[in-house]
Amino acid sequence: MGFGVPIDLWLRGPLRDWAEDLLDESRLRQEGWFNSEPIREKWQQHLSGNINWAYLLWDVLMFQAWIREQR
Repeated sequence: MGFGVPIDLWLRGPLRDWAEDLLDESRLRQEGWFNSEPIREKWQQHLSGNINWAYLLWDVLMFQAWIREQR
């Protein structure tokens, strides 16, 4: 049986700077793979603690990290 990891807390805590860098609006626009507006909106909602968008954001973060490594 698998287990959950507290990605939501990590993104608000120790991984916040890393995530903020990858989800930077200008970076998202420059790369052109995603519409930055809804991602930034969900990121702000997640940081506020009102909505847990961790798993959706994690997918975007993994793609962004992969793109960065490819360059």
